[in-house]
Amino acid sequence: MKSKTKLNSKTNLNSKAKLKPKANLKPKANLKPSLKDAKEQTLLRVSIFLILFGNLLGISLGLWQSRHPDIVTDLKRSEYNESIHEESLKFQTDDGKTHHITLKVPSKTYSKEESQTLLDEASKKLDSSILGKNKSFSSIHTPLSLPESLPDCPVQLFWTTSDPKILDYTGAIGEDVPSKGASVTLRCQLSLEEETLSWQKELYVYPEKLSKEKSLNASIQKAVTNDSSSNPTLALPDSIDGQHLFFYKEPAKTGLFVCIFFSLLGFLLLPLKRQKEQEKIEKQKVLMQRDYPDLVSKLLLFLHAGLTIRASLEKIADDYQKNYRNQNLPKRPAYEALLETCHELKGGLSQPRAYENFGSRCPCPEYKILSVLLIQNLKKGNQNTLLLLEKEVTDALENRKRKARILGEEAQTKLLFPMLLQLVIVLALLMLPAFLSFT
Repeated sequence: MKSKTKLNSKTNLNSKAKLKPKANLKPKANLKPSLKDAKEQTLLRVSIFLILFGNLLGISLGLWQSRHPDIVTDLKRSEYNESIHEESLKFQTDDGKTHHITLKVPSKTYSKEESQTLLDEASKKLDSSILGKNKSFSSIHTPLSLPESLPDCPVQLFWTTSDPKILDYTGAIGEDVPSKGASVTLRCQLSLEEETLSWQKELYVYPEKLSKEKSLNASIQKAVTNDSSSNPTLALPDSIDGQHLFFYKEPAKTGLFVCIFFSLLGFLLLPLKRQKEQEKIEKQKVLMQRDYPDLVSKLLLFLHAGLTIRASLEKIADDYQKNYRNQNLPKRPAYEALLETCHELKGGLSQPRAYENFGSRCPCPEYKILSVLLIQNLKKGNQNTLLLLEKEVTDALENRKRKARILGEEAQTKLLFPMLLQLVIVLALLMLPAFLSFT
């Protein structure tokens, strides 16, 4: 007896010794919340400090700027030939009153000497810049390049010619130039602000050298222009310079537009089809989730009645086939998948394989859990399956309630806009007569 009491006392001492460290661990377990609270307090203090510091700094700067304004004695002009810009200023008079004014500041202007220098430089550049493909002014065979201004130069150019039929102000050669050539005086007035400078050059212009295609086009145009008959229709020439001509209109691009339209339509139909398929899958998923509590409840009821899993599933499938398929009612995807599973069982497929196919056939996770429970029933028996199915029924009903609540909230949100629209219409109907009475 003494030895037993000694042993009991030793075991009690050992157990107390073992329990002491556990009791010491309790304060350590509360370290995380305290650290978290300390971090939150530090962050709060930093944010309050930044708010106060920023406001004090901003107020100090505002007061200093109001007491020490930036005195302006001159305004910077914009660059040459740029638009006028505005400057908003405040000024104070002798009586101490402060006024506000917006001044329009013109751009920089050239002095008379600067303008003359720029005009002289531009006139010197004209000799080399307007020739184009021509080699000299005494032999002009191609159009001249007569710009309105020169690059990197503010001078404006205005062109005139002594004979526009031979050479016009754009530099194009006319059609009535004699084969021996003709003399033309080309003039240009260079302008920069209020200063001007005249420039002129004697040219000798020859008929323009045209390519075969341009020459043929010019001959056809000339033949059409010279037709002075009074007919309501204009006859096109059959031949020009010994070449027979056959005119036709350019084909319409309707075929190309049709190809592009139907190609785009085809490419758009692919994502639309995928979207439709996705919507169909989502609709089936919703219907399966809606039928899940009923299906599991029926299965649990038949199991409590003494039927086996296979017999219960076949009974549920037979009832569905009699009540829905034979009466041409809309199909229910969950029962259709169960009916296909029963056909597999009757065809000789093993129960584990058929139940696994049933879970994979349904896209919802609930049915995959149900297939796992059915497979476990074959291995562990009926008792555990009944308890798990009861729990599954309870969870499914709670899930249905939650989804019904969500759908109700979504319906309320969708009805909010029509209600607001009705409110606006009612307010308009009430306020419109009041406004009309005032007018």
